[in-house]
Amino acid sequence: MKKNDHAWPRRRFLATLAAGVAGAGCLPEVFATGKNVRVLDLKPEIFSLLRDWTDALISLQYVEPTKPELHGAFRCPACNHLHGRAGDAVYPLFAMAQRTGEPKYLEAAKRSATWMKNVDSYDGAWTNEVDPKSWKGTTVFAAIALAKSLQKYGSLLDLETREQWASRLRKAGGFIRKNLDFDYANINYPLTASYTLALLGRMLDEPEWRIRARELARQGITYLTEPHGLIYGEGTPISKISPLGCRPVDLGYNVEESLPALLEYARLESDAVVETAVRRSFRAHLEFLLPDGGWDNSWGTRSFKWTYWGSRTSDGCLAALLELAKHDPVYWTAAQRQLQLFRACTHDGLLYGGPHLQGSSLPPCVHHTFAHAKALADALELDATLKTTPPQLPRAAAHGIKHHSEIATWLAASGGWRATVTGYDWFYHGKVRHPTGGALAMLWHEKTGPIFAGSLAKYELVEEFNQQPAPPGKDFPLTPRIEETIDANTYSSLYDSTATVQATDAGGHLKFVVQNQTTDADGRKSGGQFEVEYLITPDECSITARRLIPGKAGSSAVLIFPVVSEWTEKLTRFNDATTIIKKPLASLRISANQSLRLAGDQERVFNLVPGFAAVPFMVVLDGTQTVQCRFSINS
Repeated sequence: MKKNDHAWPRRRFLATLAAGVAGAGCLPEVFATGKNVRVLDLKPEIFSLLRDWTDALISLQYVEPTKPELHGAFRCPACNHLHGRAGDAVYPLFAMAQRTGEPKYLEAAKRSATWMKNVDSYDGAWTNEVDPKSWKGTTVFAAIALAKSLQKYGSLLDLETREQWASRLRKAGGFIRKNLDFDYANINYPLTASYTLALLGRMLDEPEWRIRARELARQGITYLTEPHGLIYGEGTPISKISPLGCRPVDLGYNVEESLPALLEYARLESDAVVETAVRRSFRAHLEFLLPDGGWDNSWGTRSFKWTYWGSRTSDGCLAALLELAKHDPVYWTAAQRQLQLFRACTHDGLLYGGPHLQGSSLPPCVHHTFAHAKALADALELDATLKTTPPQLPRAAAHGIKHHSEIATWLAASGGWRATVTGYDWFYHGKVRHPTGGALAMLWHEKTGPIFAGSLAKYELVEEFNQQPAPPGKDFPLTPRIEETIDANTYSSLYDSTATVQATDAGGHLKFVVQNQTTDADGRKSGGQFEVEYLITPDECSITARRLIPGKAGSSAVLIFPVVSEWTEKLTRFNDATTIIKKPLASLRISANQSLRLAGDQERVFNLVPGFAAVPFMVVLDGTQTVQCRFSINS
């Protein structure tokens, strides 16, 4: 499908997303006969998007029977290797085969399942790459995809194939039962294993597996933070608590893998205790869903895989949201916004890793599409209608300030502004640094969408085969920060894990006062100490910064704030201190009390986390002079 062929005009659609509204005119609606009931139904668009995705997958699939090492895998436009989890696509391809009756989907599904032999392991696992020594935890996802295909669409297969698949699943279940527990790896694996073992236990008549599934699920719901109920365990050791008292939490993995798997387990096994805990936890995570459908995982432990719509190699949460919508229609709104964002980030049938990736001229990674297609296939089987006015998402409300102490993160909302401030100090490992240091990791407005969207301090291939390679050129973080240069060495507030944050709410005037210092990636301190103030009112947002002590001889410091801006948006510079960026629904005015400069020689920079382009503004911090930058919206 060509990107301009879809019935939702691209520019109008992006304007709808930026506005964060319910999407009037963007969704099919019907009226019940004889009743004045307006019914919104997501099912047609779910089917349309899944068809586009699976058609694109088929176009990238190797059809080379004489080369079994390739036959059934997918060419990846972005990566120079085969993704070992390509077999996960068997399930969405079968879903389309059943619903359309078109042979191409059935044949593609069979090829996908056949290729899985390339990642077979002697112990019953499937490996994550075409390397027998690679990671085996992802066996849980491969097993779910193959088991659902066999369970729901087995009638499309001959008896011999069904028996072969069942035998292979028994081996996988044995591996999962023996190996996956809460000491194995990050928590998404044992939590997903609870559903995998319940599903396989029922299919293959293994009652002990179902008992183990219940043990894992019941133990899993003890890993919820207090007081909010966020899942922790995305980092090892799971029990580790940071100096600020934080737990290892990653929003993307929680909402796109762990919670959906626990919910599926609870529904399959009628476990009311687990379902109650999941519903509480999902509501806590829903606080981080922005009104346009973007997940604010700027602060997460595994944000190196964050893209605005979710996490790059997880399954997505669309089906889980629709399942939860049976009890609370706010989840229907969440599903709608997510679906809209997926559509806006889909080009030529592939899900791109962020809203601005296509404009960067970088190709998309195919992993995003075949992983998230599974949740769409599940969603096709659920009721996707709403007969009431779509409720607002929690973050649509101007609620003031909410503090999440377990992740040292504050959510702020005043007027049309939404912001995230974080000092989160639980780091995944090594030199991987999500935004911290009291950073303004997210700034969003209802008329413009994201203005700031924090990235890693430095893009790192933490999972070489699960992340898209870094684009050519200098890495440029998108997180607002202070940088200090001393004797050609650069220090940044992005590496400060000891910053203090004070937050106050005076009737919708939200103030954050941050004291931080600049360090390098190895933790060496520059000696520079700074105070940064964020003030958010219904009318504007401002950043004020100053040195707390004089800098060392020869030192220079700047406040850098990359402003999210698509490549085609027009910049108008009124004078040295004022610039306006024209966006689809409004203009963003940026002004400072001194000259606004570009940090570098390019008007736009791009970062794969979370897939945005930005204008890299900066102002100079001289001596103890206070600098201030103000942001306002003109309709």
